Amino acid sequence: MASSSPIQQWTPYLDIRGGLLEGPFYTPERNELRFVDLDYEKVYFLDLEQGPVSLRAVHTESPIGLHAKRNSVTADMIDDSGNNVQIVVAAKHGFATLDRQSGALSYIHRTHTSERDSYRMRFNDGAVDNQGRFWAGSSIDHKYVQGQHEGVLYRLDRDMSVHAMVRHMTTPNGMGWNDADDTMYITDSPHGKIYAYDFDARSGAISNRRDFRTWGQDEGEPDGFAMDVEGCLWVAMWRAGCVVRVNPHGEIVGKISLPTRFVTCPEFVGSELFVTTAMEQQPYEFPESARWGGKVYRVDVGVQGKPRNAFRRSI
Repeated sequence: MASSSPIQQWTPYLDIRGGLLEGPFYTPERNELRFVDLDYEKVYFLDLEQGPVSLRAVHTESPIGLHAKRNSVTADMIDDSGNNVQIVVAAKHGFATLDRQSGALSYIHRTHTSERDSYRMRFNDGAVDNQGRFWAGSSIDHKYVQGQHEGVLYRLDRDMSVHAMVRHMTTPNGMGWNDADDTMYITDSPHGKIYAYDFDARSGAISNRRDFRTWGQDEGEPDGFAMDVEGCLWVAMWRAGCVVRVNPHGEIVGKISLPTRFVTCPEFVGSELFVTTAMEQQPYEFPESARWGGKVYRVDVGVQGKPRNAFRRSI
């Protein structure tokens, strides 16, 4: 992919009218892409061999994530025998499993247990590390209340224990690890930052936070990201209508321009990038963005994606 030439991708792969499409996740064993609509409380399942005609929507019994710029988190759950048994999610009140057919949630661990927190807080984006631990961040539920610096990054271990790893965040968003597995990247969207932490793969400890990449207010906000096999991050830029490729030095080396402003999250399937978007929030001011928002796009970027990890439980 040429580093200086943006790729224009104007035709939606899935021409649906979504509200806030988020959390794309590819399962190679099923050749299945799934994603959620947070506004309309749906999970979509797509058989990539059959294509768009196979798209299936399941209503969830309660939202998996809620308001704008917020990702819901899903991952496959694998037991010690290697069987793919369920989908694990970070939902409104904590970590849960999701029934693929009914959309019912069964909570594994409720982290927001007080009446105050169960109303004010909800889970956001996350990822699974190479050891099968599930990381997810909670933040203020801005659909109902205002506030900052109350977000918490949690880690769900294989034994189903939950650990608060970082407190006083604003909106934890995209997460991932470098190839050496000694650096963890964590996005805090309202601050326009992706942080880097030293990561101990054996213990799951993180330390030594520093700025990896910072965007100015007029550049949009970093949202979800996916990583490629060359160690680069493909970052969805909320309000900026693009996905940018950021190398391990924090430099932008590529860009995909999209026809709608609210780009939420990318996911790799081979060298193809599937990108979710959200409905335009100011449709009269930005009619073209409104026309193309809330859809899923696909573009071949010429580099293979780094496969996602599955949550692996030990009990």
